[in-house]
Amino acid sequence: MAKARASLACAALLIICIAPGSTQIASRDRILRLVDAADVAGVKGTAHPLARAQYDQGRTTPTRQLSASLVFRLSPAQQADLNRLLREQQDRSSANYHKWLTPDQYAARFGMSSHDLAKVTSWLASQGLTVDGVSRNRNEISFSGSVGQVEYALKTEIHNYSIRGEQHFANATDFGLPVAFASEVLGVRGLNDFRPKPRLRRASPRFTSNISGNHFLIPGDFATIYDVPSAYDGTGQMIAVVGQTDISNTDIDAFRSAAGLAKKDPVVVLVPGSGSLAHFSGDETEADLDLEWSGAVASNATIKYVTVGNNTNFSVFDSLSYAIQNNVAPVISISYGNCEANLGKSFVLTMQQSAQQANSQGQTISGPSGDDGAADCDFKATSATHGLAVDVPASIPEVTGVGGTEFTGDASQCPIDPTTGKHLCPGSVAPADPPYWNGSSSPTSGASALIYIPEKTWNDTVSGQTFSSGGGGASIFFGKPSWQVGTGVPNDGKRDVPDIALNASNGHDSYLICSQDYFDSANPPVTLTSCTTGFRASDGQSLQGIGGTSAGAPTFAGIVALINQATSSNGLGNVNPMLYALSPSSGVFHDVTSGTNKVNCTVGTKNCPSGTTSIGFSAGTGYDQVTGLGSLDVTKLITAWLAAIPSSPDFDLDGLVSTASAPGQSGTSTITVTAENGFAGTVSLACAPSSSTAQISCALNPTSVDLSSSKTGTSSLSITTVADLQPPSGMHQRGLWMMNGGGMIAAVFFAGIPSRRRWIGLFGLVLIAAAITGVGCGGGSGTPVQKNQGTPAGTYVITVTGTSGSLSHSTTVSFTVQ
Repeated sequence: MAKARASLACAALLIICIAPGSTQIASRDRILRLVDAADVAGVKGTAHPLARAQYDQGRTTPTRQLSASLVFRLSPAQQADLNRLLREQQDRSSANYHKWLTPDQYAARFGMSSHDLAKVTSWLASQGLTVDGVSRNRNEISFSGSVGQVEYALKTEIHNYSIRGEQHFANATDFGLPVAFASEVLGVRGLNDFRPKPRLRRASPRFTSNISGNHFLIPGDFATIYDVPSAYDGTGQMIAVVGQTDISNTDIDAFRSAAGLAKKDPVVVLVPGSGSLAHFSGDETEADLDLEWSGAVASNATIKYVTVGNNTNFSVFDSLSYAIQNNVAPVISISYGNCEANLGKSFVLTMQQSAQQANSQGQTISGPSGDDGAADCDFKATSATHGLAVDVPASIPEVTGVGGTEFTGDASQCPIDPTTGKHLCPGSVAPADPPYWNGSSSPTSGASALIYIPEKTWNDTVSGQTFSSGGGGASIFFGKPSWQVGTGVPNDGKRDVPDIALNASNGHDSYLICSQDYFDSANPPVTLTSCTTGFRASDGQSLQGIGGTSAGAPTFAGIVALINQATSSNGLGNVNPMLYALSPSSGVFHDVTSGTNKVNCTVGTKNCPSGTTSIGFSAGTGYDQVTGLGSLDVTKLITAWLAAIPSSPDFDLDGLVSTASAPGQSGTSTITVTAENGFAGTVSLACAPSSSTAQISCALNPTSVDLSSSKTGTSSLSITTVADLQPPSGMHQRGLWMMNGGGMIAAVFFAGIPSRRRWIGLFGLVLIAAAITGVGCGGGSGTPVQKNQGTPAGTYVITVTGTSGSLSHSTTVSFTVQ
């Protein structure tokens, strides 16, 4: 009986050994059906929201070339894993607190499998489309082709549209994809050329000077009003500003010179495949504002300007995606947006998935809440007709939405003669405006703000003129994040916007910039040269003033860079949980309690019933849907942040992905050990493959890293695979013949035999094969047959552990055998 049981076990083992081995990457395959181009399912909600019949100008020329990307959603298991990770990365009691992923680690954990990507790329090619590449996060496939080819493959139509005098193209209907993977696709980018608009407002002529007698904001004023500490300047930090135009460093240099800052040009990063760098009027003014003012707050930080070229179906949103997928910088500023309804749920969810990747990598995203009050879909309108709406990306929970305020304590400015446009204060020197401002006596005078100036909500909207007010309200797509709690937070079950606010007024104390495009893009254009004498133009008088929540996004990005510097952090991820957790009594926030973001509405339209003349929200104690938690005292914010984070010495580990092209080849990865909070010890390192990777070995050199004199150290991880083995000769080869050839004989011999008898006979044949080959089971004789396959293709995981005393941390390295 014992021998019988052993023989049965041996037979079972033999069947298992013959079965194809599985790998981790295979377990993540999601496209399990045959990809049949004739078996198509529609992907709901993917028609462009602005592709409306009243704007339709007919089909787009079929030969027009398009570049687009299929974006895949995470599987339910991956999304649950990512949600858990994001919570743990912000939980100070978790071992994953601030343990950020690299882009390649994110791809290995949350990307599509190689098998799935291969199936979709093969289908794209079969439709006549050119596959341009797979994204670094393994969740996008870029492709290109003619409009006709794209329409045929995606089962949609692409039409031309004329909207408010602008010409665009977009997909007129939802697109369709093979049933095998249609449910795995979140959206398709690049099927339209609706570039988002900058969120800025040109200033009304009310500035501080001996010419106008009024106030403006330069970097020194911002630092005084919002208590930016001089101890931090962004040294060693990086900020990514995203845009959709080329820039001129002449403007950046002029701004920094006028502000008394050292020259420091931004590093320009062009998104591959997006065309050539080109200047776009209006967009360049936005880029100048963002680059100048992020660098004004964090004056010594490295600013990376990520932009797309002149291919118009690429936009700033592609710049944002590139900055995330390549982890360009720990802080990202975007000053563009659109209302949720105009972008559509499908596209907005692709943006959220991208923002979650950013947070998992330690990146913080700062975005504007919009400049059209509570009616964000009514862009630069005079009366709202589309109802209450909020701006994307600010409404995404993984983005910090920045609203707008306006100073109220300095209202005693000099009146202006409506005929001459000159101030009516006596003398040629503007008087001081105590206790908030010094007087200003020269065209190049520096900062004049003295203390914090009280604020109200920003709303410079004048009846009959276009909206000019901070955005805010409730999202129609996102539920209430668990961290969005506190006094004043609506119990509405929705993500509320904004989170914080900073000065945004374009009519009262606006920001000064240097931008030749500001004059060139005016309507009509102004023949002046920007910033020739300090901040003044070539006429010796004109200034370039800017307002809008576009100013709040880059200045807050600069503030986050200062927090990174103060905390010696390599990223903060989503800062919203910390902002809402900070006590209102800590003095971090200036609670803004007066004013509204209400704008006129047309009676009978959405959210504007009879008897209503305006829609929007009012400021109040604590949180409100106009200014969020309030504006910031940056010194107190940094102090509170330092008090809230772990301060004991520690270290962190990080590794890179390695790829072997074939079994038998080796791979390497650099393991980086980083000291945190003053750690100055030696970290011992060890590595181990997961239990399912017996045919992979690893080694580290060196096996310890000394951080007593350096903040970082490295070790080289070597990963070795096993090559395919040739079958042995003689008995073993005959045995293998029996195993393989016998299977073919069985297929013939048992054909036509009833099912029950066929399985009995097959089982007997297996026992005979086991006896002949001597597989080493149940006391059989002869040398065991070696496997004829080396390390199977697939993705494996190597765990590297570092220890120092009671401290122990691990990181994983994804290793792919192709």
